[in-house]
Amino acid sequence: MYITPFHNTFNVKRMTTWAALLCSTALLAVTPYAHAEEAAEALEADDIALEEVVVTGKPVTYANNATDKVMLDQTAPAASVLSAIDNLPGIFISEGGTFGSDDWSTTISIRGFNVGLSEQQIGMTIDGLPNGNSNYGGGSKANRYIDSENMARAEVSQGTSDIASPSHEALGGTINFVTNNPTEESGMRAGISVGNNNAQRYFFRYDTGEIMQNTRAYISYSHTYNDAWIGNEGNTERDHISAKFVTELENWTLTGRFSWDDAAEDNYQRISIDQFIQNPDWDRLTDTITGIPYVDQAYRPSWSTLRTNYFTYLRAAYEGDGFKAEISPYFHSQNGRGDWVPPYLVNVNGGTTTRPSGSRSLDSGPNTLFGGSFDSTYTYVDAAGTQLSPFDNCTARLTFPYGGGGAANNPACFPVGSNPVGSYRHTHYNKKRIGVTADASAEIGENNTVRAGLWWERADRDEGRDWHKIIDPRSSQEFDNAAYWRQYERNFITNTFMVYAEDTLEIGDLVLNGGLRKFIVSLTRTDTFGIENQFKKDSNSKILFTAGALYNATEDLEVFAGFSQNFAAIKDSVIEKGPSSVGANLDGETADNFDIGFRYGNDWLQANITAYYIKFNNRIVSIPIGDSVNGIDFINQNQNVFENVGGVESKGLEASVSADVTDHWNIYSSLTINDSVYTQTVSNVVKDNKVALSPEFLMVGTLSYANDGMRGGVSAKHVGKRWGNFDNTDRLASYTVVDMWVGYSMEMAGINNIDLSLNVNNLTDKRYLGGGTPGGYFIGSGRQVMATVTVGF
Repeated sequence: MYITPFHNTFNVKRMTTWAALLCSTALLAVTPYAHAEEAAEALEADDIALEEVVVTGKPVTYANNATDKVMLDQTAPAASVLSAIDNLPGIFISEGGTFGSDDWSTTISIRGFNVGLSEQQIGMTIDGLPNGNSNYGGGSKANRYIDSENMARAEVSQGTSDIASPSHEALGGTINFVTNNPTEESGMRAGISVGNNNAQRYFFRYDTGEIMQNTRAYISYSHTYNDAWIGNEGNTERDHISAKFVTELENWTLTGRFSWDDAAEDNYQRISIDQFIQNPDWDRLTDTITGIPYVDQAYRPSWSTLRTNYFTYLRAAYEGDGFKAEISPYFHSQNGRGDWVPPYLVNVNGGTTTRPSGSRSLDSGPNTLFGGSFDSTYTYVDAAGTQLSPFDNCTARLTFPYGGGGAANNPACFPVGSNPVGSYRHTHYNKKRIGVTADASAEIGENNTVRAGLWWERADRDEGRDWHKIIDPRSSQEFDNAAYWRQYERNFITNTFMVYAEDTLEIGDLVLNGGLRKFIVSLTRTDTFGIENQFKKDSNSKILFTAGALYNATEDLEVFAGFSQNFAAIKDSVIEKGPSSVGANLDGETADNFDIGFRYGNDWLQANITAYYIKFNNRIVSIPIGDSVNGIDFINQNQNVFENVGGVESKGLEASVSADVTDHWNIYSSLTINDSVYTQTVSNVVKDNKVALSPEFLMVGTLSYANDGMRGGVSAKHVGKRWGNFDNTDRLASYTVVDMWVGYSMEMAGINNIDLSLNVNNLTDKRYLGGGTPGGYFIGSGRQVMATVTVGF
């Protein structure tokens, strides 16, 4: 029924969609192609006030793209930095929250690989340093590290990435977010933004200019707030501080950066296709307390993500005659919590009221039970606090949420005057990472460069869960500060060591390179309560090979081909439940990536096209054991085991084209055609089925204008139909989202400049299903409007 994406390109429906987009946006504006390293140097030299579009595509042997000024202008100040890369070929970003303000509902897809609640298969770095995974429980995506005003660009290496990329989850490539440098001149900037859904943002940055003849620095602060765009309850609040310095000596450049980010986010919920058809404006979370705990488990303000992240690094880079080297030690700390409200209290088997010596002192009281196991639950008590059971043969049922609950959840099945009970469940996340990257390259003769380096990191992560009694579920979800049950507390140590070497040879217009890389990863799980034995698991890679070729056919045209073996180590989330959930022969995941393409660039036209093939092996899958819990598994009753089962095969095409139509108008278009299928049948995954939630067709068109302080543009992105679940019975509809922006920057007496801007995302207020997990999908954010005034002193 479904033909290959290459043939799909030419069917009438796809061609009609493409033509309509091109016409409606007057054909479109691109990331200009950077023909040489000068583009990156120009970006670094003036990251704050770029006036011209600078594009993407370094002259390397693998596919890569980077954001330009137009893409940054399209992004509202309050938006997540992730949204800036959405127009690049091969990239699919879906954010369910206002301006991307909910990490829970954020998903990323590249070439059949995904980052979301259930998978972390794409590497992410900040100024070339690892982000510490992108998962919900203990991970941190780039939006936790960078404000949009402080981002110079984002560099995307789809599939094959730089051999030095410090990530052990980069099966589908790496996204590197680059912060801008302090300015040469001293100055201050202050911005205020307002938008719908009560969105507010304040931003301040002070640049020192040159101090001590060779040093520049800045410090910035931002505060962001917005209400949920669905319903009338729930909000997001974020505070962020960043500081950076650059010191330039004769042969050395010293760079240091610090960021602090504190976010409190109320979440959005996944829904089915049928629920979306029934009401596309509601994700089935509620706005009011009904006094019935089973219904109130869906109260949005109790679905919360709380995270505080600190990240800092120092970098020393040396460049001498034929030799380059740099070393970058870094430190990251995260503290956080995830909240839910189970509609019952738990009866616990065993446990102790004596706090184990190794556990953290979190919200405990004299009656707090540590450890033990689940026995049963109860939902109603009498006036004396005695647990009640529902009437025999009571047939009254609630119908919401999750298809409705049984008699034990319905107040009609209990005596008049019975009191409901409920829990407020906290999952605590604490993580500290310390690491270092080092890289050196030397020219051996005129045409040969040898490069080698390493990455070392120690990650120390704690995760614990406690249950608090809700004081009076009839009126609110306020809870006892002291937990009645500390269910578990675990510590995970992950030690990572990566070493690599690469040789690059230039023969006339031909560049050849080849390299080797190896990961040595060890994981240790410790039960902090001292109940379970310590568990260790190694996840080392084999020697991984990379190879590539680049041919400069003319001054304007280069042809490239690349191959790399990528590796994703076993994550500590796989060993959370101990050895019983880990297959005896479980190994890390691997992917073989092949790229071939060309890049073309002259004074007014830039284009690139890449064809790729990927074989993803040893895919780690959680295989259920026994029956599953209906609704949310609050207690972790579901049993599963992780095994390596087959993988994914992907092939496709990525392309972009940019043209400077006049001195002031630019058009850009990008195209992605992807075919990703499973290679083995296991559990609910079926061989030859399309990969769930992997886009098969993406197209972007942008028209932009810039002249004498005035800028503006319109951009449209079309997402084709996708299969949503493993068995390919959910077919998500295609959709097109249009963004618009306009801005004007001018000088005024007494100040350096004043900048006015207006950003409108999802201009037509399109309703659609974006990312999610197989079978459950987040509603794409509705129209968001933000106006900003920025004053420079």
